[in-house]
Amino acid sequence: MISIWEARRMALEEVRPLGEVEVPLDEAVGHVLAEDVASDVDLPPFDRSAMDGYAVRAEDVGELPAVLEVLEDVSAGSFPRMPLSPGKCTRVMTGAPVPEGTDLVVIEEHTEPLPDGRVRILKAGKENVCLRGEEVRKGEVVLRRGHPLRPPEVGLLAAVGAERIKVFRKPKVAVVATGDELVDLGKFPGPGQIRDVNTHSLLALCRSCGFEAESFGISRDEPGELRKRIKLGMDGADVVLVSAGVSVGKYDLVPEVLEGLGVRIVFHNVAMKPGKPTLFGVHSRGVLFGLPGNPVSTVVAFLLFVEPALRKMAGFEVGELLPLKAVLDGKLSNRGDRTALRPCRLLRDGEGWRAAPVQSHGSADIASLSRADGFVVVGEGESLGPGDVVDVISLEAGCSRLREAGG
Repeated sequence: MISIWEARRMALEEVRPLGEVEVPLDEAVGHVLAEDVASDVDLPPFDRSAMDGYAVRAEDVGELPAVLEVLEDVSAGSFPRMPLSPGKCTRVMTGAPVPEGTDLVVIEEHTEPLPDGRVRILKAGKENVCLRGEEVRKGEVVLRRGHPLRPPEVGLLAAVGAERIKVFRKPKVAVVATGDELVDLGKFPGPGQIRDVNTHSLLALCRSCGFEAESFGISRDEPGELRKRIKLGMDGADVVLVSAGVSVGKYDLVPEVLEGLGVRIVFHNVAMKPGKPTLFGVHSRGVLFGLPGNPVSTVVAFLLFVEPALRKMAGFEVGELLPLKAVLDGKLSNRGDRTALRPCRLLRDGEGWRAAPVQSHGSADIASLSRADGFVVVGEGESLGPGDVVDVISLEAGCSRLREAGG
């Protein structure tokens, strides 16, 4: 068996960013930019006021208090009609252009309007003027290819006139569940049956990280039906997630079916608990992950292998996995020969974290997962106690607290 870290490296080596697509700006958030974008204007496009107040010349407020004549009022969206001259000022609103000759804007609170229409300046204060082009110059590249697009970047692109932009296409994901014992949510489980948990967990995991995912249903433990559903997924998606059927039991048919579909198996079985049977393969149209049937194992495998692969395919930079560091509240031991991943709560402790183990009844215990924030990494033969600094893999993956070097 290979280690978690080796399996992750092998999966990432097999995937590449997908093609580029052009999208409207309002659909770009969550994508990665596939082109350099330059500004078509100076930002700000004119000298503008940072505050409500009066635009003045410095020499007119050298001695205070000073009384000045108000030439006009200028609001955001209008433009001054007259430049400043000695003894004159212009009332301006926040964001409004300031007239030619302005040295500073005196805020309203430092002034006193007079009955004759003039204004008394009591205190000069800061300049309060944003100069044309001080943020961005026309023609300057504001974002480069490879930059992830969050709401702030979308706002910047709007400011520089980028109505449509090129981004890396996000991978589409197909989810196929397997098992005679599974029933979907519309049916009540009969004797020996259980509800299909993994399909809904995987759809939620994909969507919470910003990836489109679709269920291709539940396959019975029959090679023909399994082949049909997996092939539909392979034809319609970039990534197929097959839940269950990847171990060594009589009804674990996935490896044999994949071989018949021309899938090249890159790895099968990882030295971790839970999640040992995890499989990864590639084919001419995309990649496929075979995930263990137990719900906790499925989530662990998704966080460690699937999510970083999806991110790389979407153009994100994905580096070495760096788990969170936390101080353990409790005892954990691993007598096995595989890396153990134990559910825990993550609690803020000053500027750091504390990890409190969550009672679990094994890899099928989905209830324990609902009480957990992450997994403590426990090495082979390792015993950990209160106060030990441990590695924790967050349940929220790259969407939140899982940090990746370079990502």
